[in-house]
Amino acid sequence: MVKEMVAILFPATKNIDEVVGIIEKYRMKFGLDTGLRLAQFLAQVREEVGPEFKVIRENLNYKEEAVLKMWPNRVSVDQAEKYARDEDTPKANQEAIANLVYANRLGNGDADSGDGWKYRGAGCLQITGKSNFAEVQKRCIAKTGAEANPDTLEGFMLFGFSYWLWRDCYKAADTGDADKVTAIINKHTESYANRRKYFNSIKHLV
Repeated sequence: MVKEMVAILFPATKNIDEVVGIIEKYRMKFGLDTGLRLAQFLAQVREEVGPEFKVIRENLNYKEEAVLKMWPNRVSVDQAEKYARDEDTPKANQEAIANLVYANRLGNGDADSGDGWKYRGAGCLQITGKSNFAEVQKRCIAKTGAEANPDTLEGFMLFGFSYWLWRDCYKAADTGDADKVTAIINKHTESYANRRKYFNSIKHLV
């Protein structure tokens, strides 16, 4: 069941046996102990990381208009012009953008602290913010005895598992309603339909 779900949702994955092995190693400890719960979890991960299950960090390589649309109250027009990408600047200053948009929230310090970049989206559910990182690590330590490094595959997955457990996502998953899970993972996302689609594509396997 696990390998079939991963194969359907992440067809570009090159190390599927390693991914499946990590899921099997930890799923019973982190509220992924039923097929329904696992299907709901993997559907969320698919939207966050794409068709290849691999380690990523949040990509902030945005155009000026995108930065202003996403964070109109956190980035000025001048800052967007300075740091975002455009025709003359093909690559954004992602570190500067992260430090601006995540400053003084989610436990982060001000823009000069560098916390925005350090605690940008990480793990297979793309957890953001210093306080959220800390809460995730608490659950990871409680279940495994050690912190997770989200820049390794196992740590990347443990970050997601621990967030799932912390936020009681498994309870929402038990309803069979993918939207209820999405509302916990990323309430204001525009990807509710995608996440439902991914869940529906593997729910026959639960």
